[in-house]
Amino acid sequence: MLQSLIFWGSWLYFPAMVAGVVLLRASSGLRARIAITCIMLGLSVLAYARFVEPRILLVEERRLDLAPAASETTDIRIALIGDPHYGIFRNAMPMDRIVERVREEKAQALFIAGDLTYFPDPDMIYEHFEPLQDLDIPVFAVMGNHDVGIGGHDLSAPVLRALNRLNVQTVENRAVQAQIGEATVIVAGASDLWQRAYDFGFSTNLPEDKATLLLVHNPDTAAVVPESFDYDLMLAGHTHGGQIRLPLVYKFVIPTIHPFDKGLHTVGSSSNQRLVYVTPGTGMIGLPMRFLIPPQIDVLTLSVPLDREAQDLESLRR
Repeated sequence: MLQSLIFWGSWLYFPAMVAGVVLLRASSGLRARIAITCIMLGLSVLAYARFVEPRILLVEERRLDLAPAASETTDIRIALIGDPHYGIFRNAMPMDRIVERVREEKAQALFIAGDLTYFPDPDMIYEHFEPLQDLDIPVFAVMGNHDVGIGGHDLSAPVLRALNRLNVQTVENRAVQAQIGEATVIVAGASDLWQRAYDFGFSTNLPEDKATLLLVHNPDTAAVVPESFDYDLMLAGHTHGGQIRLPLVYKFVIPTIHPFDKGLHTVGSSSNQRLVYVTPGTGMIGLPMRFLIPPQIDVLTLSVPLDREAQDLESLRR
């Protein structure tokens, strides 16, 4: 497989640099020395993208108000990751580092926006995600196209088995009521857009007094959500933020039809605007590299309606 060849072949960078130093010392011509230096610099940029940036883990913080005006509110703090793509690229950001950082950020829930795998050994899937058991907060997930056989093998069954063993709630085409901090919120989800198995029938009887978070893989899902489904915030991944970004010139991969990149987007008509938040994710496809878009955890502080019971308890405290 070409991806594996690139992954392992990249180690040739180190003997190539040794050879470059030897050639520089042996060369007396200015043009030859300039050419060798340029080649070494170019290889070093590729080496940074292969060996360094995929191991950098950033946290992006954002605050969003999801509560209706004049309502009693409380803040909840959630972490969003996407596209860990565990499999053939062994330089993918490991889950134990992600879990450690989520705990440091004091997130009250973790959301995983699909594409958990990338040509893995099915027997290793549980091991990749095992660190999730160290979290004492709710974890929610959906699968992405690479998990369900589009751009990879159909690993739905082993992925679901692993997540179920780890008490991760998968919210494919369903909604659950979840306690996050002092708020009760609705966490809903949809199956992957490209799989064309999404079904929003569950949305017809959701309570109107609670914030609804819709977890998906592909942000283009926003175009197929029924107008009647009045969610408050969609959480998505899939774009990798480009994965390889050359300033003002090029983004390696943003496989969406609509103009999604990373961060917060507003979709819909002026009378019915909806919020979509896209994480650039933590893993890689195609090339085992990231450039100018390191792996990232998005930590969102959301202002949501306070539970009636919590309001009554707060009144008693006063």
